[in-house]
Amino acid sequence: METKKPKVGDNMSKQYIIGIDSGTQSTRAILFDIKGRRIAAGLAHHPPLQTPHPGWVEHGKDDIAGGVREALADMFSGYKGNKTDIAAVGIAAQRCVVIPLDKDGSMLHNPISWMDTRWQMNAASLGKITTNAQDPLYHGFFPCYSKANWFKYNAPEIYKKTAKYLGVSAYLGYIMTGNFYESLANSFGWPYDAANWSAYKGNTEIKLMGMRRDQIAEPVLPGTVIGTVTAGAAAELGLPEGIPVVMGTGDKQSELLGAGVIDPGQAYITLGTPSGMDLVSGDYKPRPDFTYATYLSACPKIYHCEVAVTNSYWLISWFCQNFGGDLVAEAESQGSSIEEMLDKEAEAVPAGSEGLVVQPDWSPSGSHPLSKGIYLGFDDRHKRGHMFRALLEGLIIQIKAGSKRASEQLDMPINELYIGGSGSRSNLCAQIIADVFGVPVHRIKEPENCSLGAAMCGAVGVGLYDDFSHAVQNMVAQFDLFQPDIERHAFYNALNKNVIEKIFPALEDVFKEMAELQTPAKDCPAGEGQPLQ
Repeated sequence: METKKPKVGDNMSKQYIIGIDSGTQSTRAILFDIKGRRIAAGLAHHPPLQTPHPGWVEHGKDDIAGGVREALADMFSGYKGNKTDIAAVGIAAQRCVVIPLDKDGSMLHNPISWMDTRWQMNAASLGKITTNAQDPLYHGFFPCYSKANWFKYNAPEIYKKTAKYLGVSAYLGYIMTGNFYESLANSFGWPYDAANWSAYKGNTEIKLMGMRRDQIAEPVLPGTVIGTVTAGAAAELGLPEGIPVVMGTGDKQSELLGAGVIDPGQAYITLGTPSGMDLVSGDYKPRPDFTYATYLSACPKIYHCEVAVTNSYWLISWFCQNFGGDLVAEAESQGSSIEEMLDKEAEAVPAGSEGLVVQPDWSPSGSHPLSKGIYLGFDDRHKRGHMFRALLEGLIIQIKAGSKRASEQLDMPINELYIGGSGSRSNLCAQIIADVFGVPVHRIKEPENCSLGAAMCGAVGVGLYDDFSHAVQNMVAQFDLFQPDIERHAFYNALNKNVIEKIFPALEDVFKEMAELQTPAKDCPAGEGQPLQ
């Protein structure tokens, strides 16, 4: 795609950029000025995810577009300025979601979530995989991971009708502009050449993933203008007609950009629906054993080596919903949130939660597929605050365990951390991270740094800044600093080594027995199911 970038002077009179963060549980639309200061914000919570079968996870057909529509309406309700002052809208979105569209642009199936595991059915159908791709992940994993291959072998009527397979960012770009483009930074799980930052020149790798070249969106670099808001989209979404739409990155890469973490050697922890650590590298070194997953950064030839904890911050939401119901009225009266009320209870509990520990495997990993979530060590001292602190400690210790292996394999010691995402607003959580890792932790002042990263892509795309380095210098604010406590750091190291690391090996046979006792669920039609609460 050839796009002429506007000159900086053409946009200097336009003061604002919209950053859209379309995530798993919610969509945020935030208006920033060119210095990264928040002007107005909107939020839309998505309906609960659906689970037609165990392991299958889907959004409803209008959840993604509806979330953007509602979040923008909420944002504009708090904006008293002139829409003509808005220079662009930038897009960041959850990754690895697949949306099949027919030739008229209508969804043929519910969007399949990144949490969905039906792709594991593909291996039996694919047989031997042969490819000359440089990327080792194409030598087995990506063809199996492809949801298009799942449609091919398990829902052929949808497979035959599919004109386009889109991710969330490509889908949002389509409904705003009518064009089909995808961010190269969302290459994971798609037939894009991550090693060379381009579409594959031949068709073999595309065919291996059950797709044709004409079915995939054209990949573009983050910060690329992909079109302008159409009249129909303006009427539907409330956006100004004709403003540029700029492709950003995946949501986690956008968080790093919004936190100013763009240089090799830096490390960042995100605390969202999935949590984890990203180590920034100048080399593409994917791991077929998935000690870490490798994603492309907003910045060309820079990579994020990511250690994820699936459903991490979702577990905090789960805890609040199931154990914090009596705090709703009190939180509202204090202008607070349930999470903040639980933080206060947990702050009174010492490190280690007085012997209560958590294995946070509510959604098991690929290496431990039969594992289950565990609270271990209850006695009569333990109350809700203990449970909440133990859950935070278990999640953060798990992040450290995974990042330690990645750090060793990349030969990148972790000396300094940056944090962001919804959970980073908790001072307790930030301090536990500093104590577990034993290094200083920097928290960005703007907690919605994913939306900020999307807005920064918008600013670069329309020429307000020459590149991402200049955008970081001008749009990323100062940080809060949390110093580690040496004694608590030593305690957490001992807790992990002597207790937590031993839980799964000790119970592995028990988990197998539990799995064998599970009652299979009744079949549901494809694309329908019950909410995931």
